[in-house]
Amino acid sequence: MRLVKSPNDILLAATLLAMAGLLYWQVSKLRVGTILRMGPGYMPTILCALIALVGLGIFARSFFFQGDKLRSLPVRPLTFIFLGLLSFGLLIEKLGLLVAMPTLVILVSVADRDSSKGEVAALAIVMTLFSACVFVWALRLPIPLWTAG
Repeated sequence: MRLVKSPNDILLAATLLAMAGLLYWQVSKLRVGTILRMGPGYMPTILCALIALVGLGIFARSFFFQGDKLRSLPVRPLTFIFLGLLSFGLLIEKLGLLVAMPTLVILVSVADRDSSKGEVAALAIVMTLFSACVFVWALRLPIPLWTAG
């Protein structure tokens, strides 16, 4: 009888816990404040805690519910999702949302071998317009739409 019934869940839980720890390390220098006077670190700290709680829940679940065996690490999806997020973070301030968002969508779509070019192009356009409408115009966040580099 195996102690761990779902090795995939263990891998996901470890990833989520590592991500929560890394994110918390990055935002721990920000002032948290109180619930009535939230500081810049309040929401990121709450999100780190929620990610860690989900990771712990998935970790506990792996001992009770049967899951698929871990066959191999999905290197291609992990690589392109990471590259997409990294490129977004590097491009958003330098070139703006109109370059960073389509780059993110295109790189992340490469992770799925079955995605068609038409679907990816449509999704890139829709996500860019949606992000601009919500974050730049509706919420008035200081995110540049376009910069000369």
